[in-house]
Amino acid sequence: MSYTTDAAFPPRTSLLEYLQQHGWRPLRDHGREEIAGICPLHSDTHPSFYVNRRKQVFYCHGCGRGGGLARLRYLLGDLPGAAAEPAPEQLLEHTYHFCRRQRERFPEASAYLAKRGIHDRAVIERMRIGYAPGACWRGYLERLGYRHHALLDAGLVDERGRDSFFRRLTFPLPEAANLYGRSITDGICRHRFLPGSKGGLYGWEATLPFPRLTVVEGLFDLAALWQAGFPNAVAALGSHLDNLQLSQLCRMDKGVVHICFDADRNGSGQRAARHLSVQLRHAGVEALRVELPDGHDPAGFFAAGATAGDFRRCLEQARP
Repeated sequence: MSYTTDAAFPPRTSLLEYLQQHGWRPLRDHGREEIAGICPLHSDTHPSFYVNRRKQVFYCHGCGRGGGLARLRYLLGDLPGAAAEPAPEQLLEHTYHFCRRQRERFPEASAYLAKRGIHDRAVIERMRIGYAPGACWRGYLERLGYRHHALLDAGLVDERGRDSFFRRLTFPLPEAANLYGRSITDGICRHRFLPGSKGGLYGWEATLPFPRLTVVEGLFDLAALWQAGFPNAVAALGSHLDNLQLSQLCRMDKGVVHICFDADRNGSGQRAARHLSVQLRHAGVEALRVELPDGHDPAGFFAAGATAGDFRRCLEQARP
């Protein structure tokens, strides 16, 4: 996307005069070349927007944008013929598409998928798995015409204009208008969603024809089951189900629900599975708990060498 150069504007209006005509006022002015104030391009609380009187340029240390008069007019939507901001409902689809392309470009994304045992191209494409390397989707989305406030409202950037996802594999959640990101490092915050609901059970609609289904915690677990030939599986995106997810499982009153949560060494996954099993049985649903070897989740179970037959035996040995 291009914008008109500063040379296209008559020199009668300076950058500072233009800003002042639009209500901007400097908060730091010591009579030198550079003055500072609140940035008009993002939600700012401290004077991070600097204007150089002599050079006729600006730079914001908060959102990282800068340039001359034409660039500022473009960012403020004040250029004749400037492209309108895309429809808000397209924002997440553009983000999903961007992340999918990054997965193909960054070898660490493929390496992490391989580490988790996910290699089936059909499953990867079905789940639209992507990668957010960080410090780049803001620029991509702004070039499409989205403004900072739209990215901030969606949770895609923080108050300082930084990408909210950094070095994370991404899974689109279009029905919930959300995005899940799993860090490829072992930091503190391994799981992240955009603001809002995580929605219903992931993969729920595809399981409706089956009399039995298996519910797992994570999306890597689900990918591993799909890859191993278990299409009747859904993911709860955590071990604690919300009301929508619970109501979906309660519709299985004529079927069987296998609960295959992580076999955590601290017992948290097993406790959550027992609690869900009790809830479902009180609702008239036959619920069985699947036990994996200690320390394993379904994805780890297969990555460690388990076969579809091994998992099928775990299903057969499930108990209330």
